[in-house]
Amino acid sequence: MIDFSEFKKFFLFNLIGALVISALVAVITILIGEFNETSAKVLFTLFMVIIHSLISLIFIWDDKKQDTFERLSFFTNILFLIIVVSFITSIFGIWDVIPGEMVTNLYQTYFIIGFSSLHANLLSKAVDKENYLDMIIYLNYVFIGIVALMFFPIIYMENTLSEIYYRFLGAAGIIDGTLSILTIIFYKLYTNKHAHAKENSI
Repeated sequence: MIDFSEFKKFFLFNLIGALVISALVAVITILIGEFNETSAKVLFTLFMVIIHSLISLIFIWDDKKQDTFERLSFFTNILFLIIVVSFITSIFGIWDVIPGEMVTNLYQTYFIIGFSSLHANLLSKAVDKENYLDMIIYLNYVFIGIVALMFFPIIYMENTLSEIYYRFLGAAGIIDGTLSILTIIFYKLYTNKHAHAKENSI
């Protein structure tokens, strides 16, 4: 797994710098007394900097307490990248670099990527237990990817998709969910089996 520790530190230091600069600009704007559209954007930028800073700090704080990065390393690295991209997206949206509709679409995309990575990372905890279980999990990975990819056209081309497309998405979603439930059931049977074996060996 890629070590993002230095990148995380770099991002946090940049957030601190952006927070200080935004706060100074906001204070000056308030003291001058002229509150216009630009002033509103500055204050909203400050708000987004604070929000992303707090999320990042909570993220790092939780890792120090719970060792989150080690337990769900793939998901947490993806999540941190999403936080970084989210910050950039929010700033571009505030200053009209990208249109509001695109901002909404991008955040929906980030959610799908984050949820899919969490789903896959949780399944990975059951890998290397039984061969049949590994096959189910690897097939589940494929359908996680298929479902995630099929959501993207819905986000960006909703009105151009036919009914059959949604039928295929529904079918893929059902297979994805079924494989996940099977993984849970077989993993539970595996843990029970080995728990009994351990008790009998004592």
